[in-house]
Amino acid sequence: MAGKEKLYVKVYNDIISKIKNEELKVGDRLPTEFEMTQIYGVSRITVAHALKMLTEINLIYRVKKMGTFVNGKVNYKNTQLIIPIILPFDEDFNGITEGAQSLALLNNTFTPIYNTRNNIKRERDILSNILEMNADGVITYPCTTLNNIDLYARLRARKIPVVCIDRNLDGIDTPLVTSNNEQGMRDVVGELAFQGHRRIGFFSISNNMASAEIERFKGYCTGMINNGLDILPQYLYRAEDLHKREHDLTMPRQNQLFHRHVSHFVSECLLGPEPPTAVCCINDVSANELYEQAVRAGIRVPGDLMITGFDAASFTRHLFPGFVTVKQDFHLIGKTALGLMLDLLNGQKTEKVIRVGVRLITTE
Repeated sequence: MAGKEKLYVKVYNDIISKIKNEELKVGDRLPTEFEMTQIYGVSRITVAHALKMLTEINLIYRVKKMGTFVNGKVNYKNTQLIIPIILPFDEDFNGITEGAQSLALLNNTFTPIYNTRNNIKRERDILSNILEMNADGVITYPCTTLNNIDLYARLRARKIPVVCIDRNLDGIDTPLVTSNNEQGMRDVVGELAFQGHRRIGFFSISNNMASAEIERFKGYCTGMINNGLDILPQYLYRAEDLHKREHDLTMPRQNQLFHRHVSHFVSECLLGPEPPTAVCCINDVSANELYEQAVRAGIRVPGDLMITGFDAASFTRHLFPGFVTVKQDFHLIGKTALGLMLDLLNGQKTEKVIRVGVRLITTE
């Protein structure tokens, strides 16, 4: 679970909005870096980072000893698009934003980035701002499938297309870009079976899982069946209350709640009379927390218990030798989502679901 929203995003998004709304026009000179520190209440390093990002997408250009100006030569197109990207965790999904922006650069498209911090109220505020902005389209990883459905419906009523990443919206027909989650988890179970594990658990299941998580659980079940292994209910950890409550909480409170749920799993399942020898975690965040609590409880990992993840997050690279996880191509997911959005805006027919390939990896 990620930390605070990066401050440069505030500057980046505001300048894009002012250009889109023609408050800043082609050739206009931007305030100096020092002036921007006063305007936005951030450091000069933060301002410089935002300006660097805006320069990289050709939205602005800098002239030595003269200043920074709005660029009028972005691909020489007549129409400039603004397509906000809404993600739940800023640090975890940098690859998605980078992938989208790599294509945006070639298509005169500006992609302000928003971080909901996995909080439905914050997501609601962001969607309200986007409705006022009159964006051309929205790419979103929604917090839940239903809570802010009214605002997503309002976007569609205004003919503003929405492309979802990893989680669909209930009742609204929107394209979805996701990884091949089922294949990835099926491969994880196959690797564990190859290592000789027979009692394999799954952490964690919820009635409110994203479509990607549902596919991962399906991959677990398919992998168990294909390898002749029994699926035992006592090895399947349900986290219904966590998923129902966490989206109303701040990130620190979400982390506290999550910590308690993992602790419960360790005491109820892993310290029981016949515990699983391996657990497939729904993602690397869960795997990392489970590893730390299992070790504190005196469980040898990977000696007594093998833990696997999903996402190949940077913080798990040195978790323990032989850690198995699944690498997603976040860069391609972001690029595909923006490409799908551009096709929609051009009136082209698009696929309902696009699954990007994954790769099983083992740390050294």
